Formats: sequence, C-alpha cells, structure tokens
Amino acid sequence: MELTKGIIDGIADIQNSNLLPDETFLQLLDTVVSYICRNTNDTKSITSLYPSKPDLIKAAVANISCLFVEAARHDYDEESLRIFLQDEHISGQRTEKLCNAYANSKLDIQTQLELTGDNVPHIVDIDWRLHHCVKVSTCRSVSMPIYNIRLSLKKSSEIKYITFTCTIQQLQELVYKLKDIVRHVEKMSNV
Repeated sequence: MELTKGIIDGIADIQNSNLLPDETFLQLLDTVVSYICRNTNDTKSITSLYPSKPDLIKAAVANISCLFVEAARHDYDEESLRIFLQDEHISGQRTEKLCNAYANSKLDIQTQLELTGDNVPHIVDIDWRLHHCVKVSTCRSVSMPIYNIRLSLKKSSEIKYITFTCTIQQLQELVYKLKDIVRHVEKMSNV
C-alpha cells in the first residue's frame, strides 16, 4: 500500500494530543467510518467536531479516509495496518485506536467499496443444456444440436443471469477464447 507523503504527514500530525484533543480524535474516527460506510454528506458535523481548527479536522478526515479505504482495498488486517504505520514512523496510543477503529469497520468499508466500485460482475456458475433442433420456423429440416447456456453473475452480493443459445461451432469458439484468456492471465502472473 502506498500513500502520498502529505497523507502520511497528516496522519502523523493528528497523533499529537496537543494539536487535537483525545475526545475529538475519537469522534473524528467515528465520523470518518460513518462517512465511508454510510455515505453521509453532512459537512456541518465535521467542522463542529473542533470549531477552533476546522481546516485541521477537514484534513484529518481526508487523510484517515484515504488510509482506511486503501487499507481495505488491499485487505489489510489490524496487524498489517499497524506494521504499515510503524514503517512510516507513526506510532503511539492513537495509532492503536486508529487500527482498532479500522479493524472494527473493515468489512463495512469493503462492502461500501464493492457497492461504489465499477468492477465487473464475476461468473460464479454456468448451466447448460443440449437441445436438438429438428426444424426451424421456415419449415425446413435442420437437424443440428443447439446449446442453451446460462451464466450466473455476481456483483456485490446480487446475482443476475445471462442466457444465450449457440451452435456447436460458436460454443467451440467461446471455449477457445476462454482458454486463450486463461493462458494470457497465467503468463501475466508469471512475469
């Protein structure tokens, strides 16, 4: 996981209890988690956390949000996040609270990322049936096998189905292209 120097410096700055009181820091963590997970857009509550330094609060919300989102995107657990922060020379009691807040909300953050992401659906199952077409609607005899294929796609816990029909040649072409994709993916993973 890589964060910009500005974000790292901002997270290091909020470790100072002289700059930001402990109670405000805890409220800040709750606010960040609620903004990420519930998509709250009330900017009034951010500046009301610490009215004397609204710029510090806004920067802290942005920095902690970036940290939590990137950590969830890379599937960091609490210990991995703690090690990352230690590698960036950020430590202390607030780091523990920061890591605990992240660990408690990691699944909610990842769920929200799935809902807002633009990732493509995943194929989770394929059903197929072989039919034999004897005649077509033009009243001529065909006598060829037809495959009905149903793909089950999952995107953010919602399952959708795509159904299509193909001939044996079309099915062979589909299988060939899928095997070609697998070969390319295997090559990319070996690089």
